Amino acid sequence: MSKVYAGALAGLGLTATQLAILVATQLRGPVPLSRLAEGLGLDRTSLYRAVRPLERNGYLQTLAGRTERERFATVTAKGERLLQEALPIWESTQQRFIDALGARTWLTVSSAMKQVLAVARDAFVQCRRSPAPARRRPSPRR
Repeated sequence: MSKVYAGALAGLGLTATQLAILVATQLRGPVPLSRLAEGLGLDRTSLYRAVRPLERNGYLQTLAGRTERERFATVTAKGERLLQEALPIWESTQQRFIDALGARTWLTVSSAMKQVLAVARDAFVQCRRSPAPARRRPSPRR
C-alpha cells in the first residue's frame, strides 16, 4: 500500500511520511519534534530524516524550544499550499482502495491496522523500558 501512496505523491516530491508530518503538525500547531515522532510512531532518526527536506524546501520550520535540545515544528505558508495540493491526491488514492475493496472490507482492514499499530506501539514502549538481556561472550577457543 505504501508504494501506491508514494507513487501518487511523488509528483509533489513528497513521501507519505512527510505528508503525515505536515498534517500532524498542521493539526497540532507548533509541536515538539519528540512528541511528533511519538505521535506518528516514528523513531527520532526517521523523523529527522523526513523533516530535513521539508525544512530545506520551506514547507516546515523548526524553532528552538525551552531547552537547547528541544525543537518545535510548524508548517509554513508554503507548506500549507503544498498540503492543499497533496490532500486531494491522498484522498483520491484512499478512495481507490475503498472502491476496490468495498466499504465494509476497508473498514475491517482499517480497524485491524489500528489494532496492530496499538499493539506494536505498546511493544515498542515495553522494549524501551526493559533493559536488554546481557550478552554472553563466547568462550575462548582452545
